Amino acid sequence: MAKNKRWGKEFIDKRDHKKYHNELLKRYEIYLDLNWVASWDEELTKMNNNKRGAPYEYPNSMINFQSLFVEKFSTRGAESLTRKLEEYGLIPKCNDHATIHRRVLKMGLKFSTPKGVEIHEGTDGSGFKMTNPGEYFQNRYGKARRKFARVVITATKDEILEVTVVVNEKGSLSEPEIAEKHIASVVKNEGNVVKSYNDCAFDTKKLFNFLEKNNIESAIRIRSDASTKARGSFRRKKEVLKFKKAGYRDWADETEYGMRWPMTEGHFSAIKRGYGDCASAKLTQNVLIELKRKVWIYNGVRKYGKV
Repeated sequence: MAKNKRWGKEFIDKRDHKKYHNELLKRYEIYLDLNWVASWDEELTKMNNNKRGAPYEYPNSMINFQSLFVEKFSTRGAESLTRKLEEYGLIPKCNDHATIHRRVLKMGLKFSTPKGVEIHEGTDGSGFKMTNPGEYFQNRYGKARRKFARVVITATKDEILEVTVVVNEKGSLSEPEIAEKHIASVVKNEGNVVKSYNDCAFDTKKLFNFLEKNNIESAIRIRSDASTKARGSFRRKKEVLKFKKAGYRDWADETEYGMRWPMTEGHFSAIKRGYGDCASAKLTQNVLIELKRKVWIYNGVRKYGKV
């Protein structure tokens, strides 16, 4: 059988493997990083300034630290590990699992915007299970019990910029609309977005017009049945003509469309391998928070390894 000719240039691995190896090792140091303990009293003082009602007893830094254990184990697992840290005299005191659960749900899951650099970003969504049934439960109740949430990220190849979790697809924002919302947020935070890489699900006039308005280049794969008429978007017409003239492979080489994979699919693969593809929360609003927290923790751990 004849071997198919490889498409594109042969991959040359230019990665500094020693440096990358050290980055991977450093990521796991975050689970034992207790530098936040030194500012315990100072942080609590700021948190309780002008606060009405009972004062906070545990700083937000501690809750952020415990969220790492919650994601890997559970709130009780986080309590057990934190109790051991108190026993060794590494932290002033330990909270209980109910407090951990309540505070983790109220965490501010914010993503930072890179400043002073050109941002090449991609947006995509991936399904996550809202339940994690065993084999008997799945066989007994079948598809009626299967529920999925869709996590949509906008990211560069190095970090996540924005995240939106959609549970009920009907009546919610579409992925192109979410992409527009995310990019607008990054631009508002003074991020210099210069190019957007997306698959054919993002081939919409509205998104092309938004990118044109903000002077952002695009590498959006055009649908095979796309019309060459403008019909409200001259930017899309231009991109359609360019795509049809060059053909997919030449167009992909010219626009570096392949960069979309490490910006989206690569992150989703790492998140699901590291933190699972299902939520353990029961309430829908808690599922939304949990799935967003998975992405937030992955992004934080990844950035910690590069410091």
